[in-house]
Amino acid sequence: MTGTNEADATTIRGRYIIVEGGEGVGKTTQVVALAARLGAMGIHAEIVREPGGDPFAEAGRELLLGDLERTPPAEVLAFNALRAQLLVAVVEPLLAAGTWVLSDRGRLSTIAYQGHGAGAELAWTREVCAMTVALCPPDVEVVLDLDPVVAAERRTMRGDDDRFERMDLAFHQRVAEAYRSEAALAGIEVVDADGAPDEVTERLWQVIAPRG
Repeated sequence: MTGTNEADATTIRGRYIIVEGGEGVGKTTQVVALAARLGAMGIHAEIVREPGGDPFAEAGRELLLGDLERTPPAEVLAFNALRAQLLVAVVEPLLAAGTWVLSDRGRLSTIAYQGHGAGAELAWTREVCAMTVALCPPDVEVVLDLDPVVAAERRTMRGDDDRFERMDLAFHQRVAEAYRSEAALAGIEVVDADGAPDEVTERLWQVIAPRG
């Protein structure tokens, strides 16, 4: 790995890395740790999240994480609209400038939550996500995997409480299994998220570093 933030005509394009997984697996903790590790190597990295990442997408995040009733297909399209905004307005310019981008969630979240979890038609959901991601494909996707019961205990300890976190255990079990099955279909690495945060960071690093 080498630094990628030289601002001239020879700028090397940044890398786009997505960390996936269900509620409470430690995605946010890990993207922060990865950004710090990259920074220590002289590689500038910016963190984004889905949904969110710019004023338009953040406004949409508030709507999607709230309690207004919506159908699963509408939710698939809404998540992908905000994803398109993030990719075009934020991620692609950062990558072109040589900055690495670390994302908390991506397309697999929509497939797992709205497809497997909420019942949106899977082939259609995958197709919608694929069309959106084509705007700016990731270089690396990785899934953090944790027993949903353990993840629920973590969520209780931290006190977060949005619409998806309040879903019952059966929903979170469907989502966890969906991540595993979709990762297997797409050839995406699954990393054990159990253990101390620094141990998980090292496991993630072993996946990301060879692809950087």
